[in-house]
Amino acid sequence: MCIRDRAVAVPARPRPVRGDMSRGVVAKLSDSAKQLLDLQDRILGRLVPSLGLDDLPLDRLGDEDLWQRSESAIVDVVETMEAAGEIPKTVDQDSLIKETLNEALGLGPLEELLADDTVSEIIVDGVDRVVIARSGGLVSSGTGFSSEDVFRRVVQRLVAPSGVQIDDANPFIDIRLRDGSRLAVALPPVASRGPCLTLRKADGKAESLQGLESAGAISPAMSAFLATCLTGRQNILVCGAPSSGKGAVLSALGSDAPSDERIVSVEAVGKLQLSRDHWIALEARPGDGNGVANVDVETLLRGAMRMHADRLVVTDLRGSEAFELVQAMMASCDGTLASITGEGALAALGRLSALAGLVAGGNATAVREMVACAVDVIVHVVRFGDGTIRVVSIDEVLGTCLLYTSPSPRDGET
Repeated sequence: MCIRDRAVAVPARPRPVRGDMSRGVVAKLSDSAKQLLDLQDRILGRLVPSLGLDDLPLDRLGDEDLWQRSESAIVDVVETMEAAGEIPKTVDQDSLIKETLNEALGLGPLEELLADDTVSEIIVDGVDRVVIARSGGLVSSGTGFSSEDVFRRVVQRLVAPSGVQIDDANPFIDIRLRDGSRLAVALPPVASRGPCLTLRKADGKAESLQGLESAGAISPAMSAFLATCLTGRQNILVCGAPSSGKGAVLSALGSDAPSDERIVSVEAVGKLQLSRDHWIALEARPGDGNGVANVDVETLLRGAMRMHADRLVVTDLRGSEAFELVQAMMASCDGTLASITGEGALAALGRLSALAGLVAGGNATAVREMVACAVDVIVHVVRFGDGTIRVVSIDEVLGTCLLYTSPSPRDGET
């Protein structure tokens, strides 16, 4: 594809780096934290059988009477262990009782992290390694789970309202929770080094081009240019690395589309936040092999084109739906907004061509020409080492010819 660079300079910025956020060195749990987890495990070992918590229906976990009885039982166990000299005097017994109760009936160490508005993401690399994203960086939470059994129970409580099953037969899930948070969990055997979890909170606010401009993610000139592209119904492809901020930019574009337009969005896992009323959101649903049929993104996209959509919004192109979308953009779906993984315009166009070619087959040149006709503008988003996101280039696709793009900025350049 022939690409003309339409990037507009942005303020001086740190050099972009690969990866999600600056992790640095995440400290391991302190000896006191490990000691507390060990005590919690021992208390739960006595408590769970006596109260029958393993057989307790999930819908009863919110009963106030159950929490009171469990707290009393924990206090009794702690007093017995203290009398036997099993609890060191340095241990805060109030914290021990509180954390044990949270693991017995609640979400364990995730309880306070989910309630903390300064925490945007929770990453569990192992039962004793809980990392949080705060202020653009990843740091240790200083806590963990007392055992793998507790971790599994907490995950089951998290996903229960969504009707999703996770167990040895279904050891991996990637879903949207009812509050809009996105949750991915892997259990052994697919997680060979132990269970892991990533929970990205939904901030509940819709992005806009003006909001991105105020946050320094985009320059005023870029914002004005993209607004013109929206008015002119250009097909826009947003690209970047995983977790680079593509969703935020795509949400901003969708929110700033003309208010009288009917938008239909299609997602594998719902994460868009659009500030508009006339918006139909479609989300894929995996089959469970027990009579629940699989509804994939490609199927939803075909349906969306029959729903009188003035504008389509499709996130994270990664499969056969790419060919359907390219055909739609070439036909009558002007103003389509989509996102795809790719570091720069050339990488994004190459990946879109490859995905479309998997279904189209035949002549690769013909597929490239289809993609070049379908996509008008490409927006490249990067997440930097300080956790901020920025649009680093906007490119216009002119057709198929020798591949060209402007060189990446050097240190200190924009």
